[in-house]
Amino acid sequence: MNPPHRFLSGTMVNRLVHHLGTSPFVVHRLDMWTSGVLVFAKTKEAVVPMHELFRDRQVRKEYILLSDGCPTPDQAHGEFQVSAGIARDKTRALLRAIDDEKGKPSKTVFKVLATSEDKKFSLLRALPLTGRTHQIRIHAMHAGLPIVGDNVYGREAALYEDDNDLMDSDDNGGPRHFTGEDFRVPLKLHARRLEFTRPDNDQEISIVAPLPEHFTGALHLLGIKDEIE
Repeated sequence: MNPPHRFLSGTMVNRLVHHLGTSPFVVHRLDMWTSGVLVFAKTKEAVVPMHELFRDRQVRKEYILLSDGCPTPDQAHGEFQVSAGIARDKTRALLRAIDDEKGKPSKTVFKVLATSEDKKFSLLRALPLTGRTHQIRIHAMHAGLPIVGDNVYGREAALYEDDNDLMDSDDNGGPRHFTGEDFRVPLKLHARRLEFTRPDNDQEISIVAPLPEHFTGALHLLGIKDEIE
């Protein structure tokens, strides 16, 4: 998303610089290959109060994800919550891991929206109540419902040898997939909605991003309706 990271062109910041004529300030970013709502500030003065909203958990975030697996009976009815601490992985720098003893307290509320007829895939809504790195991806995996196309915590992780291999793939050619399963990539995790009150004028803001074509195409292929309220 941001040029100083690993990409020198074609990023969202590059596009905004072209559109605005000046460099914006990143307020809310997404994981690599996650689609959906981003938040930028046009002025430096707006950054601190916006960051405070996120820090104080005054922003409601809604994500949509497609997962491998079928929910348990307890998960399938209504909402279910995953409360599990998240810490840095002890062996791989890019990863996070569940660690209730030393990890930061983390909570995500999930709701199953639909399942495929063969019960192999599930469409879920996720409402993260905290904002840890990779939180939804790790909590989905912890719940037994890893996200389709997740090359770090999902089935596709088996296609990579280590962190360097993972980064090389992201930089050169995009995420890998098993033969005949190109519908699974990129990652099926979408930041659908952000809601907050503007700190400067108390205006209620709701930003909604429709599902991208690769996501709706996968749902159509699996026979899952994408009628998301």
